[in-house]
Amino acid sequence: MQMPTGAQTRPLKDGFGIEVTGVDIASPDVMASVAELLGQHGVVVLRDQKLTPQDQVKFTNYFGPPADNPRKEYTFPGQPDIFVISNKVVDGKRIGDPDAGTGWHFDMCYDQRPGFCTILYALEVPPEGSNTLFADLCTAWNELDVERQNKLKDIVVHYSFVALQEMKGNRLTEEQRQTLPDVFHPLIRRHPIDRRLALRPCFGGTRGVVGMDNPEGQELLKELVAYVTQDKFVYSHKWQQGDLVVWDNNCTLHRGTPFDKEKHIRHIHRTWVQSPPSHYAAA
Repeated sequence: MQMPTGAQTRPLKDGFGIEVTGVDIASPDVMASVAELLGQHGVVVLRDQKLTPQDQVKFTNYFGPPADNPRKEYTFPGQPDIFVISNKVVDGKRIGDPDAGTGWHFDMCYDQRPGFCTILYALEVPPEGSNTLFADLCTAWNELDVERQNKLKDIVVHYSFVALQEMKGNRLTEEQRQTLPDVFHPLIRRHPIDRRLALRPCFGGTRGVVGMDNPEGQELLKELVAYVTQDKFVYSHKWQQGDLVVWDNNCTLHRGTPFDKEKHIRHIHRTWVQSPPSHYAAA
């Protein structure tokens, strides 16, 4: 792949993740290159970006129409496609979700068509803590022995937006309950583009495993999340102001790490793209 003149790339972990510097994402050539890198590496980190909310939405549209944000109270004013992750308080009011994404998950797991890719843009970052961790689910699957793979290959997981919000202590509207019913997804995800297999367990927001009683089903999911998030499968991203990070939810789990919210500010804009119907038509 030919990167634009002046661009430099660096692998983040063997076979997983890539950092790009010296590019301006406003260029169509850069957008095409990022899309190709995403397909190859699962996570793309673009440093030193200076974006308006409109720039981020435009960039997001390159991958597909921005997906809806169920929690409207923390969307950016005038840009409902942008969800604000922040512990900032302005005029006595929170302007964003201070606790988003603290457990291992893939985005929109509760939807019939979960997230394809997610995009975070860092406006303010703490000097310590607040890393985002990414797990390489394809390598995790490939390192299982064949006997274990055969035992897992037909498992289906029961996901629930209601269970996720109740776990977080968030109130649900009747509209949310009606528009986001429980869904079921295979534990093993075949990538819709390159057909790689990924072991994609998730614990938060699940009700268990189809055909398996709890707590056995939930314990299996916990065990598998612990397996795929071993250090050898994980890239830890230390944020810098101006970072734009894009990841593919088909082949990764992610989570945020704690930081001192009394001392420091984390202020991030998130957009995401729902998987198109074709990605789940014959998953």
